[in-house]
Amino acid sequence: MLVLSLALLGLKSFSNDVNEKNKNYKISEKPVTLSILAIQNGKVFDENWLVFKEAFKDTNIKLESATSKNLTDEVQAFNLAVSSGNLPDIISYAYPDKIENLGMAGGMVPLNELIDKHAPNIKAFFEKYPRYKMDAVAADGKIYYIPCYYDWYAMKASQGLFIRKDWLNKLGLEVPENMDDFYKVLKAFKEQDPNGNGKADEIPYFDRTIEFATKELVGLFGAEYGFYMDNGIVKYGPTQERFKEAMPEVIKWYKEGLIDPEIYTRGFSGRDYMLRNDIGGVTFDWFASTTGYNNDEELKKQNEKFEFIAIAPPKYKGKSYAPDARTTSLGGWGISASAKDPVTIIKYMDYWFSDKGYELYNWGVEGDTFAKDENGKKYYTDKVMKAPGKNALQVLRDNGLQFKIGARQDYEYEKAWGDPKATEWSEMYMTNGYIMDQVPLFKYTPEEAKKVQKINSQISMALDEMSQKWVLGAEDFDKSYEKFVERVNKLGLKELIEINQRAYDRVQS
Repeated sequence: MLVLSLALLGLKSFSNDVNEKNKNYKISEKPVTLSILAIQNGKVFDENWLVFKEAFKDTNIKLESATSKNLTDEVQAFNLAVSSGNLPDIISYAYPDKIENLGMAGGMVPLNELIDKHAPNIKAFFEKYPRYKMDAVAADGKIYYIPCYYDWYAMKASQGLFIRKDWLNKLGLEVPENMDDFYKVLKAFKEQDPNGNGKADEIPYFDRTIEFATKELVGLFGAEYGFYMDNGIVKYGPTQERFKEAMPEVIKWYKEGLIDPEIYTRGFSGRDYMLRNDIGGVTFDWFASTTGYNNDEELKKQNEKFEFIAIAPPKYKGKSYAPDARTTSLGGWGISASAKDPVTIIKYMDYWFSDKGYELYNWGVEGDTFAKDENGKKYYTDKVMKAPGKNALQVLRDNGLQFKIGARQDYEYEKAWGDPKATEWSEMYMTNGYIMDQVPLFKYTPEEAKKVQKINSQISMALDEMSQKWVLGAEDFDKSYEKFVERVNKLGLKELIEINQRAYDRVQS
């Protein structure tokens, strides 16, 4: 905990290291307009967002979307720009490997020298946090993009195990502490009518995220569903002993009706359906949004005793496992080779790592989206917290906060708009070490990337296919598991592990 505390302290005090208070952030005497390709969650960059209008006032740099407001698929927009050769000045993208491949092919400007000479804030940030810099360095040692960083040192936890506390109370059950207890609770939810409607309609475990359904179930047993690091060695979870232990248990749960029979087809609205119809008992989901159901007035009208709480993952062989953690970063932006003035652009990118840029990115404009109390603590205004028909996060997004650019998140922003219980529970997962860290970004050469894309897609399809067949009972696990291992090996698993190991070692060195 001491190490974590020091890391946290360092992250929060970084802006004081580069003393810029009351600094003039103007980059150009005359207004400069830069084109940008940037789409996030179907939302195209909008120059009229509050955050970027304020940045223009500070820097005299204005961003203008290079894509139509009607083109909301960022993959399609990126591919179209690359294939046409008509690249904007700045490219923001969720997939850094694609930006790096484009850079190694000459389509993006290497940023190393530009950062060293013209971006003191980014340079200081990288020097202070080499773990963050690792995300930015490509396989050839060059930097082609500035990542969009999560406040990873402060909060790795993203999702947790939620259980119906009102159902536990109804049946006189305690919060399960180990996997045996957890199994008994699921059985009780299935067989003892906790919703009290006289029907056997309860679904003990459900999941709305189809691609994570099996990953989270086996993950509760400490099994990895993909590649992971074991003391610096790359391993593939589904071929390891822990996976062989976990999958039979998951199969057993499904066979006994403890898992949603439609878990692979229920879809994204499954959580809402399960809770509003009072039939769902347990799920593994995002802290903030799932906690929000406890404050849902319509749901409370239907069931005044409704209570959905996050609990520690039940211990398996003496340890609790949470199979989903935040990554250190998600996408970012870089300068295309078509840009006429990379120096101006890198200075603008550096602005977002300044005191003002950091505050603007996370909190918006003082007196508009946020204010400070007598102790200087920031809080969001009623414009954000009490907007009719919208939650706080939607309002922040509508004003451009936390949009995917090269910047750094402040976890305090999430605490400011989120439910205090969500903060409490996510911090419980963080401080108690339940989190199973995601594998770090592997940095591939263009040649490696082609092989990885081919092999990985085939292996992933094989895993998803067999996992569903095992859980649904279409294939006997004991009889077909070794055949599955033979299959993924024939698809190139050994070569993929070797490539990933080289990529990992390359970044470490």
